Amino acid sequence: MAEDVAIQAEGQRTLHLKMLRKQWQIVTLQVIATVSLVWMYLEVFQTYVVGSIDHTMLLSLFDQFLDINSNGEHRVPLGDWVTGIGNEGLGRTYMPLILGMLLGGGMAYLSFQNVTTQRRIKLGFMITLMVILVGRLLLGWAWDMLYNWDFRAPSDAQWDTLVAPISFVISIGILAFYFLPIIMGAKGIWGLSRRAVAWAIGFTLIFLAIHAILTFPIIQSQLGAVGGQLISLETQIGEPTVGLFGYDMISSEQFSLIMIAILLMIFQESAFAVIRYLEYAYKLPESCKKDPEYVRQMDNILTGHLWHTGIILGATGLATMVALGFHRMLLDMVEGITGSQWAAQVSESIELQLTYGLVISALLFISFMAALRFIVPWQRVAVLIESIKAGRGEKATTPEVKTYEEPLLQ
Repeated sequence: MAEDVAIQAEGQRTLHLKMLRKQWQIVTLQVIATVSLVWMYLEVFQTYVVGSIDHTMLLSLFDQFLDINSNGEHRVPLGDWVTGIGNEGLGRTYMPLILGMLLGGGMAYLSFQNVTTQRRIKLGFMITLMVILVGRLLLGWAWDMLYNWDFRAPSDAQWDTLVAPISFVISIGILAFYFLPIIMGAKGIWGLSRRAVAWAIGFTLIFLAIHAILTFPIIQSQLGAVGGQLISLETQIGEPTVGLFGYDMISSEQFSLIMIAILLMIFQESAFAVIRYLEYAYKLPESCKKDPEYVRQMDNILTGHLWHTGIILGATGLATMVALGFHRMLLDMVEGITGSQWAAQVSESIELQLTYGLVISALLFISFMAALRFIVPWQRVAVLIESIKAGRGEKATTPEVKTYEEPLLQ
């Protein structure tokens, strides 16, 4: 029996983290997660924030406060090219977004260092921050007391040296608050931190929820001028401008919401997938990490995940577009076939033009797909596609075995 057991083969490629993190599928998932994170943030910023409650408006108010209370001696220490003040639209986010990505990447790089290096860097950062804040005040105050040989409280001019560093820290804090999803998302993607990814997702969802509550008509009217500055989506659906194959199904505002949802799911799925697969490889026994069969299986899993992410989430976006405009498609088909005025009157009704008309349309689409399931066996089609794909893969990887026939004995 012992001679029937084959010795486990070892290949050049292994599943050690040092090599697996450089594999093209892992890097591709991280790049996809990063692109979707930045794209999602830009969509949220353009839909809800720009020109309404963006960081440039808050920094401008802070700059005016410093200018008025210091008689023009102090302003926001950050330049306009850093904050984006004076730019239009998404131009206000480009440089802060780059700085946020660099900060998140630096935090991710720090997380891979040993404990001693992390402690030294954090200690150096704290000392540098304290020197920037109170270093000038302490040096000037101590020198003044030693020079005059008189123990006394700091003068107004010496206290005034705190304004510039404190305003610098406040400005950085404002930018960090607005770009927290970018900072934490970059740290989570490249630093393999589930908590950071959850922070980025949670902060985005909390912002959307709070914004939806504040822009509710009754609450927005109670906020007065502040509520009037908030960007709120209209309750009327409006005319569709986005669609497929020349058929418009949804409006541009609805398309922005779909893009935010799809990009959020892509970011979440890609970021968590990298962490999940690397944890799986890390927990494998040492012998399995060197086994070519395990390496091949990991390649198949990662490649299949990339394909499924693109296909499933792309189909989800298309299905959502069709669901939101499904009632319009049905009514247009009825109007085109019968030519009656009934379909036109129903399509222009106030019920379908309000937001709960989308709920009606989605329910119709779900009912249609549920009924279509009895006609088209989707599960069998999926199994057939998977079997064909698996058969091609086995045919490509299985070596051809040659057999030779022995001559017949005469």
